[in-house]
Amino acid sequence: MKLRIIGVGLVFISAIGILLLIITLTNPSTFTSTSVSTVGTSTGTHTSATATSNGTTSNDSIARENAQPGTTSWQITAAHASTVQIQAFAGATSVVPGSSIKLYVSTQRAGTLYTIDIYRLGWYGGTGARLMQSIPALSGDDQGYFDNINDTQSTLVCPSCTTDKATGLLETHWKASYTLSIPNNWTTGIYLAKFTDSQGFQTYAPFDVLGNPNAPYVLVTPDTTAAAYNNWGGSSLYEVDNEAKGQGVPVSPGAGVAAVSFNRPYSDGYGSGIILSYELTTIHWLERQGYEISYISSVDLQTNPAQLLNHKAFISLGHDEYWTKEMRDGVENARDHGVGLAFLGANTAYWQMRFGPDSNGTENRIVICYKVLSDNKDYQRDPLYGKDNSRVTTQWRDPLVNRPEDALTGVMFSDLTHYQSGFAWRVDPQAGNSPLLKGTGLQAGQSYGCGIVGYEWDKDFNDATTPKNLQLIASSPVVPSNSAGTPSTTRTDMGNSAYYIAPSGAFVFASGSIYWGNSLDDFRADYNLQSHSLARACNGDATTSKAVPEIQKFMANVMSAMIVKHPSGTL
Repeated sequence: MKLRIIGVGLVFISAIGILLLIITLTNPSTFTSTSVSTVGTSTGTHTSATATSNGTTSNDSIARENAQPGTTSWQITAAHASTVQIQAFAGATSVVPGSSIKLYVSTQRAGTLYTIDIYRLGWYGGTGARLMQSIPALSGDDQGYFDNINDTQSTLVCPSCTTDKATGLLETHWKASYTLSIPNNWTTGIYLAKFTDSQGFQTYAPFDVLGNPNAPYVLVTPDTTAAAYNNWGGSSLYEVDNEAKGQGVPVSPGAGVAAVSFNRPYSDGYGSGIILSYELTTIHWLERQGYEISYISSVDLQTNPAQLLNHKAFISLGHDEYWTKEMRDGVENARDHGVGLAFLGANTAYWQMRFGPDSNGTENRIVICYKVLSDNKDYQRDPLYGKDNSRVTTQWRDPLVNRPEDALTGVMFSDLTHYQSGFAWRVDPQAGNSPLLKGTGLQAGQSYGCGIVGYEWDKDFNDATTPKNLQLIASSPVVPSNSAGTPSTTRTDMGNSAYYIAPSGAFVFASGSIYWGNSLDDFRADYNLQSHSLARACNGDATTSKAVPEIQKFMANVMSAMIVKHPSGTL
């Protein structure tokens, strides 16, 4: 999918308080409803621990971390957002406590002083982050910059950058500016390095800190999708596409870019990539409730998919579109061993991709996706075609690979809108007796919220690969946009939230919407609040886009069901 996200300031709405999450499971195959905090904005060394019935563990590292003092100083405002003055990226998607990570920084003028502040994202009483470390008075190097002026005009000034003519791969070849040592007691999570130059201009670079390897839940950040959409340098997997056809499909065979690098700043979200748009709301809610989570990147899933078996449940966030064969095989294997799954987004595992090494030989720093298709008759553009067709970078549902997403997620991508952020979420008329609705106040056939189902959505295709016991929870009327970006006058569609029980007893839930997090938390980036698309989704007033208490309670029921095996095949 293609959606341009610009760097923007952020808005939090303060919280009133935190209630205790109470989940009672009467036996391993019985699911009961839960109590969950629904007020306001969901804004150590880790050891093995025994999971309790509410998804925390005996060491409660996430709850203890969020009891630490938080701050709103992590936020970048529009007035201080860097365009070309300072840009940066992290040299890895994740890091282990006790080790280090390299940060790469360029200031437009050599010798410009800058500071680095490291924040961990979470709840923290509604502030949204905790300041972990500050590094003052560093001297900048002019290594280059990208000025993304608008959708059609940009400037790249980068003497060290190279572009591969065959794949379009752009690499920066910047030298490391600072090596950040990670203390042993830093809690697993999503971290932002915030860089501020002497003129007050600011940018981010994200990375995960690993840990909590036996937590009930493991959450995988969608770094591959962030890289695919990153247009820094004017090069992304969406550089040349056909909007009318959608999905970034090349206009002609050989068009577009087939490989992108992690070794460059993110042009979106003030340097944070897609975290602020699709992930942060869900993170706020999860950490507010005190769920015990291990955070890993998609690269970590690639290198060690078997680690999912150390957990009771797997969580995919937001826009998680690009998956390797190893990632897909690993998640399916976890499900088949009884690990619960939750896909809290849409368009999940739509494109198969491969990882490759960067020019320095560092593995898994390049995302490769030729986007070949049966319809385009261009399989030969991928060098693996005819050698290992199971890894050819096409859509998972393409006949060559023939592994439609719904065999894993239950539902799969249907369509999208560029006109408005999304639509209301409507409980399916036949879902009224679902155990997942117990204690939530949700009513069959009723609609809730605004800007929730979109901008992309999944639906039940009811095809040969759809799980036979798929249960629809929501069926939300939606309207795709046409090639001009306005609502179609000839097409309507339905977005579905659904679950199924795998033969292993694993519970698998799919929200079917990229903006699912909007139902869980009040946080909105202010570009979103000021955008026409969110206002259009919410009857002309973007400020009415709020968390939905009934859906928050429903989500707590989902979280409870995920960590329980259901051998009877029912909840």
